[in-house]
Amino acid sequence: MKFSRLVVQILLVVAVVTSFILSFFIWTNTARYQRGRNIDVSTSDVDKNKTPIDQIISPTQIIWQDGKDQRLLYNNKDNISFNMQKTIKNWKVGEFKEEFTKDGAKYQKLIQRKDMIQLIYPTDISIRTLGYLLGNNQLQKAKDHPFNRILLSTDDKDTDEIYLANDENYTVYKASVKGASADPIIKLARKANIDLKVKLNLMKHGVVTFYSDPITLKRYSYVMSSKADSEYTTNLFDTNTDDINNSAEGNTYTYSVGESKRLVSDHDKNELTFSDYTDTSVPKDLLTFFQRGYKKATNIQNSVSNLRLYDASWKNKTLIYREYVEGFPIFKKSEFGSIKIVFSRNGSTEQFLNKVLEVPVPSDLRNVTLKPTTEIMKELNNAGYSPSDIQKLEVGYQWTNEEDNNSVVDLEPTYYIKINNHWKSFDDWTGISAQTVSSYNSSNTRVNTSANTQSNTSEGE
Repeated sequence: MKFSRLVVQILLVVAVVTSFILSFFIWTNTARYQRGRNIDVSTSDVDKNKTPIDQIISPTQIIWQDGKDQRLLYNNKDNISFNMQKTIKNWKVGEFKEEFTKDGAKYQKLIQRKDMIQLIYPTDISIRTLGYLLGNNQLQKAKDHPFNRILLSTDDKDTDEIYLANDENYTVYKASVKGASADPIIKLARKANIDLKVKLNLMKHGVVTFYSDPITLKRYSYVMSSKADSEYTTNLFDTNTDDINNSAEGNTYTYSVGESKRLVSDHDKNELTFSDYTDTSVPKDLLTFFQRGYKKATNIQNSVSNLRLYDASWKNKTLIYREYVEGFPIFKKSEFGSIKIVFSRNGSTEQFLNKVLEVPVPSDLRNVTLKPTTEIMKELNNAGYSPSDIQKLEVGYQWTNEEDNNSVVDLEPTYYIKINNHWKSFDDWTGISAQTVSSYNSSNTRVNTSANTQSNTSEGE
């Protein structure tokens, strides 16, 4: 009996000690016991798979005025524009103050200044957004202004200043910088294996990059992947599949949860539209606008490393994302790019394509040489489109499916022009090819000639 009592007493002591130890861990580290309660844990597997926000919202062009010419630079093995943005994280950037506004002459002089590198975003972001991307707390609290260009001096005598510029209203902001050096920026610029001579011209609707000479770019072919509708409903509805109602009309399928959420999938066009009528809060500032857009975009396609924020309209609360290849945007057969997100008081809407570039495949397609931009402008004018009609003009990749293989996509470089709020290729606007007939070689135009089997993550880290 005494022995059994002793065993009971020892077990009670062990139980009490164990209880205290467990209580201690719970009191001092509750997070590990709460991961199933919808807590936002940044180290979760889901977050690890997402393309980071500073990669999706990053410059897509670098233009360097090296003292002689302005040149557009790109490296298809190393995303130098993204790496330049990361380099600025190490600098201590002060408060941005307005230098001037609505002065086209001063603006053109600045963006053509010698010994200057420009990091160009395809759309306006904002000073607080830049602060968030750089991890700069001071900039996140600064007075917010939109911009789309960062200008950095490559002259060590002038590296104590940094400029932000807005093409829409010709406004420039300047801030002092500590800890900056031109060396890492120049080192990245010299890694470019695509080097195109350009000139920045001011037109009615903003700044347009003119290619001074014919430019030769590669064609690409990619295997395309898609998802079953059930994969999207799992991500977007956040509910038990038994609660989802579905119906079909022809080749269009509709999935809904009561009157709160609806997904329409058009299998003929491979386009989907998701409406969330419970999401009625409209972003109150630009940083929140971009953060919420990023969260929605990566919830749709969480690992698209070549996806970039392409166009943002604060007035219409609309964000558009496109995929990129070789630093140029891909124009698919849709009016909204890859993903379009709209916020409103009636709920948010997300339009997206069920087409994602996955694996590059060998291609025997010959390189394409495009005409200089001045020739493109002349032919647009001859076709009845004046310079004042042109809202935007840029080189991009045209997406076409191969006739004998729907899972393979060919990407062909051409000029794209925005007129009357519609993007079309130069060929579609004019009926004329944007390509030159004769081959062209220039010391100012260096084009990568490596195999087409490179990974599509060349736009990534």
